[in-house]
Amino acid sequence: MSIKPRGHAMERRNAATVDIDKLATHDMLALINREDKQVNDAIASCLPDITRLVDNAAATLSRGGRVILAGAGASGRAAVIAAGEFAPDNKHSLMALIAGGAQSMIKTEEGVASDYERGVKDLEVIAFSNSDMLVGLSVSGKTPWLWGALRYAWSIGARTAIITQDAASEAAQLADIAVVPPTGAEVVAGFNNPKAHLAQKQILTMLTTGIAIRSGRVYSNVRVDVQANTTRWQERQIALVMEITGCQRAQAKTALEQCNHHCRTAMLMLMSGLDAWQAREILSENNDNLRIALREAQALKAS
Repeated sequence: MSIKPRGHAMERRNAATVDIDKLATHDMLALINREDKQVNDAIASCLPDITRLVDNAAATLSRGGRVILAGAGASGRAAVIAAGEFAPDNKHSLMALIAGGAQSMIKTEEGVASDYERGVKDLEVIAFSNSDMLVGLSVSGKTPWLWGALRYAWSIGARTAIITQDAASEAAQLADIAVVPPTGAEVVAGFNNPKAHLAQKQILTMLTTGIAIRSGRVYSNVRVDVQANTTRWQERQIALVMEITGCQRAQAKTALEQCNHHCRTAMLMLMSGLDAWQAREILSENNDNLRIALREAQALKAS
């Protein structure tokens, strides 16, 4: 039996790695590493589209809508992980859908990614509306389940986006925003799509980090939305308040106790001199954005 790739598989062969099976282990790994470095350049070329993705997602959330990350197989698992790690409070509107449901996190259910109608139904189940945004993940852009979801989202007037490798795919044609990093041929043809998935994961990280910053969950370069669910996280809160405000441990602990352990409120109290009630009110008026709330509090004190 011939092992020669045919058709599109032949086109995916990487000219730089044709002799990789002859190399010593160190040289083989160095070659893989050089190929992986190309992923950053590929992502950099997509920054205008990623900017549109982040801005549209942040705007959707600010208007009370949801951002749904959706994919099948490895792309779906990346979506679930990204949404699950987005924020420590789990009280947010960034969600994930994986074709086949939770069991697909362990093993991809055969045939589910090919079910166009199920893609539609999975959005209907979560009452997806035109106030929401769908971000599809598909390396090939040829997943019928995702086509169904994207076409349904498009049909009701919702914003849609896709992270894929094929700008000509149906999924890309259905999306308002297409992020298509040109990562090139994989090191080994037919061995999944590690470079493409690495790019996908990095773009997801840029998306979730960008949303966190735009939604006020970050002050300077520090996450400030930590909840006091356990003793460990209470200690984390104290450390964060001390870091941001420059106060002593006793002051941080007292401020957190006065505001029912709402991290940003304690920070604003110590940075502005407001009491817990005033600080919480100003934060609420500014969607819990600490930087904007601090600016308003300083303006009030100066007037």
